Amino acid sequence: MRVITNPRQADHAPTVEVDGGEVIPAYEVPLRYAAIRTALATAGGFTFEEPPATTEPPLTAVHQADYVAYLQQASAEAGGAGNGPMPHRWPSVFPFGPHPRALGPRALRGRFCYDTYTPILPGTYSAAFAGATAASYAAHLLACSQERNVYVLTRPPGHHAEADRCGGYCYFNNAAVAAAILARFGPVAILDVDVHHGNGTQHIFYEQPNVLTVSIHGDPRGLYPFFSGYADETGTGRGLGTNLNLPLPLGSGVPEYRDALAQALVAIERFRPEFFIVALGTDAHESDPIGGMHLPTTYFREMGANLRHLQRPTLIVQEGGYNLEVVGPCVVEFLRGIEG
Repeated sequence: MRVITNPRQADHAPTVEVDGGEVIPAYEVPLRYAAIRTALATAGGFTFEEPPATTEPPLTAVHQADYVAYLQQASAEAGGAGNGPMPHRWPSVFPFGPHPRALGPRALRGRFCYDTYTPILPGTYSAAFAGATAASYAAHLLACSQERNVYVLTRPPGHHAEADRCGGYCYFNNAAVAAAILARFGPVAILDVDVHHGNGTQHIFYEQPNVLTVSIHGDPRGLYPFFSGYADETGTGRGLGTNLNLPLPLGSGVPEYRDALAQALVAIERFRPEFFIVALGTDAHESDPIGGMHLPTTYFREMGANLRHLQRPTLIVQEGGYNLEVVGPCVVEFLRGIEG
């Protein structure tokens, strides 16, 4: 399988994050990428390539222009903060009131970010931009019928990135960028199997009839992102009926996941997409430190095999997975299953 890589992923290297007011070691780190690439190289059968420098991701097709400009500027400002320890910039105040205004740099941090897990560092913009570029290039490969299955190996992840703000370790929504390209050629279905609901992807396409978004994830009553991912969120306007959430109780294992995946596949088949995108998180694994599901490594091959039966040109983009010992083997199993 052809693997499109992000050559700048290590530019974004947070060392800590803030959870409940406590500073803790960061989970979303460059070692995640290295663990996956090593596992793929060891397994064999994968070819790695970087996207051409000329590839330009259509960021403003899914993100507001002022957000894109802010992320670029904030990363540059973080890079000019001096020669001390790597600066991590988080918001400390979020918008409130009926007509909030954000005019200064500290206010803008809260305007363009919705949590304290997602710092901006000097290399954040370059890493996120290169990830969107990789997803964009992979989408063009599918659209031009050059490949049937393509995997985008990238970090930071993307599915929590909203149109106008970052969060959940995500800055640009890679799956949405790819979908925006493929939707020019026909209907697109996105299946998100990360353990956390893909709120950004859902909201970006919530009113669009030509992109179906389906997410299988842990119940948001007890799991990030908390404020979205409920079963009654089905789209609105022209997009009514093109969003399906399948939240599972924390602690769910293979039987519950099989049932949810079967429901997802029925909805996707009914939609009859021309292209299929998988937002692949492995954090539903039983040993993931911030997950809460109980899927074994071997189930990821079964999952991939079930998706293979859709028989659509498929783009897989990497999302979460935070146990460095199992994230690579889980990705290998999934890709083996989807290849057949």
